[in-house]
Amino acid sequence: MVLAGAGTGKTRTIAARAAYLISHGTDPKRIQILSFTRKSAGEIVERVKAMLPEAKGLDGSTFHSWCYRIIRSNPKIFPFSDFTILDESEQEDVFRFILGQNSEVAERTGIKAWVFKDVYSKVINTCCSLSMAIKDIVLAEERMTDAQKDGWVRNNRRYFKIVIHQYIDYKEQHKKLDYDDLLFQIINVLGSNPDAKKHIASKYDHILVDEMQDTNPLQWKLLNLFIDDCHLFCVGDDAQSIYGFRGADFRNVHSFKDRVPESSVMKLEDNYRSTQEILDVSNWLIAKSPLKYDKQLRSVRGTGSKPELVHFDSEWDEAGWIADDIMKGITDSEKSYSDYMVLSRTSNGTRTLQTIFMKRGIPYQIFGGMKLIESAHIRDVLSALKITANVKDDLSWMRYLKLWQGIGNKTSAKLVGEIGNCKTMEDCITVLKGMKIKDSDTIDTLDAIKDMNNNPSKALEIAVAHMKNMLSARYGNDWERKSKDFPVLIKVAESYSTVTEFLSDFTLNPILDEGNMIADDSPRDVVTISTIHSAKGLEADTCFVLNVSPGLYPMARNISKGSDDIEEERRCLYVALTRAKNRLVVTRNIRSIQCSNDAYDQEVTAQQNNDIYFFNELPDNLFETEYPKDYSIGQDNSYTGCATTWIPACGFDFN
Repeated sequence: MVLAGAGTGKTRTIAARAAYLISHGTDPKRIQILSFTRKSAGEIVERVKAMLPEAKGLDGSTFHSWCYRIIRSNPKIFPFSDFTILDESEQEDVFRFILGQNSEVAERTGIKAWVFKDVYSKVINTCCSLSMAIKDIVLAEERMTDAQKDGWVRNNRRYFKIVIHQYIDYKEQHKKLDYDDLLFQIINVLGSNPDAKKHIASKYDHILVDEMQDTNPLQWKLLNLFIDDCHLFCVGDDAQSIYGFRGADFRNVHSFKDRVPESSVMKLEDNYRSTQEILDVSNWLIAKSPLKYDKQLRSVRGTGSKPELVHFDSEWDEAGWIADDIMKGITDSEKSYSDYMVLSRTSNGTRTLQTIFMKRGIPYQIFGGMKLIESAHIRDVLSALKITANVKDDLSWMRYLKLWQGIGNKTSAKLVGEIGNCKTMEDCITVLKGMKIKDSDTIDTLDAIKDMNNNPSKALEIAVAHMKNMLSARYGNDWERKSKDFPVLIKVAESYSTVTEFLSDFTLNPILDEGNMIADDSPRDVVTISTIHSAKGLEADTCFVLNVSPGLYPMARNISKGSDDIEEERRCLYVALTRAKNRLVVTRNIRSIQCSNDAYDQEVTAQQNNDIYFFNELPDNLFETEYPKDYSIGQDNSYTGCATTWIPACGFDFN
């Protein structure tokens, strides 16, 4: 286990490890690199190939893609290998369909389909009990005592069991696997079949895991299957584990030595990204944690300027100040837009900033928010490809058919019933031709792409062309913007040999929105705006971290949940602070400080002296602090203005 702090070269370390193994005689095909995005896995492989031409055959994958490939290439071990993948939206559709058939469950619980989906996924990914998942997902925000929560679970648990079992049956009947199944089924099969486990493990000598802190208990179970037969080399930082809401467990790093017999732990603490002043703030923040992360980052680059803590009266003032600061850097210091990054706790936190940027003509790209695969117009076109790949995919049939004029819920249900007995797309088209469908493109689209399984990019191009008139009418004035996504998708599809392969990989490794992917691959001089959860791997000369105020760090709703949630909030801020190279600007809404007692309940108020707020008792020497110009310091060392009284930035007591 390599404990690698922020900016210490995690990617370089794992690439160097692979290169070392290959240069010392290990076959590249017997090394498996695992990371959390296809892009990061690909970058590691390309780095190794740049070092060693003989690295041809080295593979880098996500956990899900790796498991997908194992299942597909071993049909005798995994008899369910002939399947298609449900994406998250389709999972919700299935749960919605099941609830429609179980009106009693829907009426008695009043719970939405996405809640059932999240409870099911929580059980699988965190290996917890159904009761615990229900408490965490359904009752997390409820004002209940533990006894009341236990009673609610006892009264409603059976409804969750009914719906979840029907969901599992549905997947089996329709040859479907969801994301979680890819790992879960491998663990089940290999865990109960020692010979199969030995056969699969025999293909690898070394498994190298990047971003180990983001693994969840299910992924740990998968890795644990290979420990006896392969050498495990993991790189990660428990202080950057920020995906607990997805099931990630920082203990996979924190407790590695206890879990893996005869393992060793090494540390990387030399930071190559930031100046020491930026690291001093980051080190201070993480040292205040009751958890022992046991790392102290040191800057290889040396010293620089102090970070800035700037207070604003409104988000409009904040956005305007940031825009002015960027434009001043562009005109006076010959900086580029790409030297700047803005990080926000939530995607909604950048709406005002985007508005100001557009008015000022500041170009920007966005990381985080909706993924391309979650966009309705993308799913509309992909539904046509999905049904040509699997004519039994009734979810995609329902979506596709209802796009067209004159086909609603009733007609589409009837058509899907008729198509249900068909075995080929030709049979389906024959059935459709026998029905009175108003828009001929409904059939023509499928007819045009039905034989193009071996050319996914062409199939996409033709499908978009046939569906263009319908989609432009459907999305109206927004169609021109949305249509720009399709050249990106077609370009991506060019690297796949079959429609099935493209759909599976696109579902497993979804491309983010247009801020992350442009059709011509040309570099763009733009400011990066990102949520903190999408900022892993990003860095910039100047980094603005927005609104580090009570209520957001930590979020109010996470305070009452317990120390684990509060500490994940601390790690989230730590990730944000460590993105900056030379200049760090932390902003804060001064009104939120005054209103903090109003925002939290008595439970929170009682904990205010226990470091609930991460910048409580901030040492004076770490920041240069600025306040709005219309505020003045009173004799009592408080800030006055706008008919309110303010407590200074350093030494908050919130009383």
